[in-house]
Amino acid sequence: MKKLSVIIPVYNVEAYVEKCIRSVKESGLEESQYEIIVVDDESPDKSVERIRNTFPNDPAITIISQKNKGLGGARNTGIKASQGNYLLFLDSDDVLTPGVLQELLLIAESQETQILEFGAKGVDMQGKEIYSVQSTSDGNVLSGIQYYNTTRYMNSACNKLYKRTFLLENELFFLERIFIEDFEFNTRAFYKAAKVYAVPQIGACFLQTENSITRNSNKEKKQKMVQDIKQVLDITHTLYQTGNGELSEVKNFFEERLNFLVATLFYHLMKNKEPFEIVKGMKEELQNKGMYYVDHPIYQKNKNLFRLLILKNIYFYKIFSSFL
Repeated sequence: MKKLSVIIPVYNVEAYVEKCIRSVKESGLEESQYEIIVVDDESPDKSVERIRNTFPNDPAITIISQKNKGLGGARNTGIKASQGNYLLFLDSDDVLTPGVLQELLLIAESQETQILEFGAKGVDMQGKEIYSVQSTSDGNVLSGIQYYNTTRYMNSACNKLYKRTFLLENELFFLERIFIEDFEFNTRAFYKAAKVYAVPQIGACFLQTENSITRNSNKEKKQKMVQDIKQVLDITHTLYQTGNGELSEVKNFFEERLNFLVATLFYHLMKNKEPFEIVKGMKEELQNKGMYYVDHPIYQKNKNLFRLLILKNIYFYKIFSSFL
């Protein structure tokens, strides 16, 4: 069995994917220890051709082509095809820190983790650092709930090693064709996990492109983001209601996640400059479903302030939206 499967979805990433794959090959692992599963999600450009030309007949690289299923669907294909003890999800424009995988795998194996989180930083198109995220469990192996309540985790699925059998046994796959698939996936994964460990080492750089949904001006994509957040809110609410919500630590985990989703939903409505009647109608719909979560503090300070100022008094929406 391979120690690691690196799953890389490919869609219209000809300019980045070679660097991503090369960073895996220069990560410090022997070729016999890992596999790279490239999932061609019906890419319209020459990404796959470039991979084949740059890494001809490379025994570590497997290319799987499929009809387009989106990022989540491509990752699911990779999970099902993988043979590694641990899985690492990378986006095609991510780059690993040289030599880091050997160290991370040793830690994951020695601690017998189901999820190992490592540090990451975001960079712009010129390579300038925009943000850096680092966490540590201080040498302790925790449940996913305990880890989140004491340390938190980065919503990304690309700064973690996941034990393959843990994902398969708990049927942990990504939702297909939605935005914020990482948020939804990690909510379920950490809820199920019994062995989580974190180290502060920076293991990857995430490229922040102009096509990010948070900066994209495409109206259709922005409206889809709102609907996807609403869908994830509904799924998370259902999981909370059918789980062990009576336990205080579980209650805190879900209440914070759900309050974050509600705040994010209404924040996007404001950014999209939706009329107040639409916003008011959304509030009433969520209230009728018991899903208007606004009473629990959110760890992210700006979202918590938004919760307190806007969601606690939705009529302030008219005032604040005029400044956007």
